[in-house]
Amino acid sequence: MNALMAGMTVNQAAMQRRYQLVRLTAEEKSRLANLKIARRILVMTEEWCSDCLMNLPILARLAEAAPAAEIRFFIRKDWPNLRAYFNERDIYSLPTVQIMDAQFAPLGVWVERPQAAHQRLAQWKADHPEVERTRRRADLTSDQKREMLREASDRLLLEMESWYNQGLQSETVREVTEVLEALEKDPQGV
Repeated sequence: MNALMAGMTVNQAAMQRRYQLVRLTAEEKSRLANLKIARRILVMTEEWCSDCLMNLPILARLAEAAPAAEIRFFIRKDWPNLRAYFNERDIYSLPTVQIMDAQFAPLGVWVERPQAAHQRLAQWKADHPEVERTRRRADLTSDQKREMLREASDRLLLEMESWYNQGLQSETVREVTEVLEALEKDPQGV
């Protein structure tokens, strides 16, 4: 995680702050410590992605608490073959978490954000329809849209951080831990 953060040019300070603040509960640590089968966890990410900003620190702490897990982060734009691999499987969202066995055979996947976050994000979008209208404007360049949406994006990031601090962090841990636990019972994949 430290190497990933050191190479960031966007959201570096926010990622470092989130990583410092993320703490797992004793129960979460216990569940992860009980995992015995070696797993390799590949995480596809981009530094501009808000879901990555929220979830990568959680995933890093999760791997730190699971002695049988080894985690590696891959910047999507730097790994076109890996991107193509996920695209062939209709996985386009970030972060993409691929769980593999010790020989790198894919076993399970977790994508983007916990299910509970989808509801909150949908509500936020409904409360801020101007964001989607701006994104759809054909008369603006990507840079113009980005500039017009900067304030809304900053507000969304602050709200997302609040959501994760108020329970979505535990939802991420729960969902990924459930995949890992299912793989303990059925090592062939879920």
